[in-house]
Amino acid sequence: MSNSTRLTVNGLRHYRCEGVDVPLPSVTSILSATQSAETQRKLAHWNALNPGVADAAAARGSWIHEAVENHIRGITVNPREDLKPYWVDVPEKVDELIGSGRVLWSEKPYNQPSWSRYVGDDGVGRIHYYDAPSGHGWAGCCDIIYKDSNGEIILGDFKTSVGPYSAKFPSSKADIPENLKKALISGVFKFKKTKLQLAAYTIAAEKCLGIKISKTQIIVSTPIPDYSVQVFSFGEKDIEKDKENWWQIVRKYYDTHNVTG
Repeated sequence: MSNSTRLTVNGLRHYRCEGVDVPLPSVTSILSATQSAETQRKLAHWNALNPGVADAAAARGSWIHEAVENHIRGITVNPREDLKPYWVDVPEKVDELIGSGRVLWSEKPYNQPSWSRYVGDDGVGRIHYYDAPSGHGWAGCCDIIYKDSNGEIILGDFKTSVGPYSAKFPSSKADIPENLKKALISGVFKFKKTKLQLAAYTIAAEKCLGIKISKTQIIVSTPIPDYSVQVFSFGEKDIEKDKENWWQIVRKYYDTHNVTG
């Protein structure tokens, strides 16, 4: 790719991708652009009341991705003091998940020379999906794809969070601290958003890399000892449902943005 891989179109991040004539919106761009007006208003208000917090969270997320990549490649990771609580149990959990299997992708192809064409001029590996007749597509970087000890191919997404993720809302009668209850409620929305990301990456991985994803995983590290590393795993039925939900988001995005092929 002779031009820069990454560019901005109408204020949204896009990528130039192998074999596609038009730049494709990132997965996160599609998700942010399809949020309701009310959600966007609340998010803007929260950011105004908490300056710098979102940027710090993004930087922390970037760090954990690089740290996991280095760990997988056998490079020693020495986190800053403020990042140690997010890292302390991650190496052991990553090793446990991979077991006697092998990593196929860690931020970019791992010992997969035929996949090197999906690495951009910025050194980042990105996969994509594009349907030429409709002009619909997307691109993004998945965190990890690995074959586990049972031979199943798993696509995972690493997250850091000040509070835990949750698959369901806590009961109003739950005997837990109020701040934890609020964190779990917030964690449900993060959980749902990440499942959509996983669906987008799964469709793209199966299209680009010619593999079949058996499971997806959300791997969350928090500074809370009881929720140090959370792993949520999803099988075929969940994956198919998540794919359906993602396609709805994609159609909404392209309908809203009046993009045609």
